Amino acid sequence: MRLKIDLYKENFSMPIGYNHILQGTIYNMLNYDDGAFYHDVGYQVDDKIYKMFVFSNLFGSYTIQNKSMIFKNHFSFYVSAMDDYFIERIYEYCSLHKYLTMLNQKVMIKDIHILKENRIQGVEKVWIKTLSPISVYSTQDDFTTYYSPIQKEFEQLIRRNLLNKVYAYDLNYQQEVFEILEVKNVKERMVKYKDCFYKAYHLKMKIEVSPNLLHLIYNSGISSKGSCGFGMIEVCHEKNDLSI
Repeated sequence: MRLKIDLYKENFSMPIGYNHILQGTIYNMLNYDDGAFYHDVGYQVDDKIYKMFVFSNLFGSYTIQNKSMIFKNHFSFYVSAMDDYFIERIYEYCSLHKYLTMLNQKVMIKDIHILKENRIQGVEKVWIKTLSPISVYSTQDDFTTYYSPIQKEFEQLIRRNLLNKVYAYDLNYQQEVFEILEVKNVKERMVKYKDCFYKAYHLKMKIEVSPNLLHLIYNSGISSKGSCGFGMIEVCHEKNDLSI
C-alpha cells in the first residue's frame, strides 16, 4: 500500500543528507507502541531485521544553499509498506493534523493520496524507475563492498534480500521469478544517512518478475535500507518519459 503526501512551506530548508529526518517524521506519525515495533523489532529472519516499509526522496522545486536544499514552497514524498495497518496509521495521522514538524519547522499537510498498485497477473517484463536510490553491498570483517548495476553481485544480493523478506514476513511465496534484463540511465549518488555515507544508484531497470515479488518490491523496496529511504521504485512503461 502506498501514499503520496503533499506538503507546503515557503523556503523549507533541509540538509542534503535528510533521510534520517524524513524517517523520523514517519515514525513520529505512529503511536508509541507501533513506532517502537517498527523501529526496534520489525520482522526477523536469522540475525537480520526488516521493517518492511520504504520511502522516497523529497520531490519539489529547490535550490542548494550552504549544503542545504531550500524548497520553494510545494514538495512531497511517497511512503509504502507491506502492512496496510502501517499505512492506515500514517493516513489517519495526516487526516487529523494540519501540520508536521520537520527539523523544527512547521510544515502544512496539503493533501494525502492513496495510490493504487497495478498488480500484474503473471510473470511479466516490466520497467521500473527509482524514487530513491538503490544501495547494494556486502559486509565482511567490518569492510563494506558496494556493487554497481553492471556487476553480477548486484542482482544476486537483490534476490537474496527479497528472499529474506519473504521468510521474515512469513509469505507463502513459491517458484518466484526475478531477473534483471536491462539497466539504463544509471546515476551514482553518495547518500548520507546519519553519520554514514552509502554508495547508491538512481536508475531505470527492465526486470522479469513474478506478481508476488513485484508486490514485495513495490511495498518494501528493492534493496537494503528501505526503511532508511533507499530502493523505492515505481513501475513505468518504456514508451513514457522515464527521465530521472
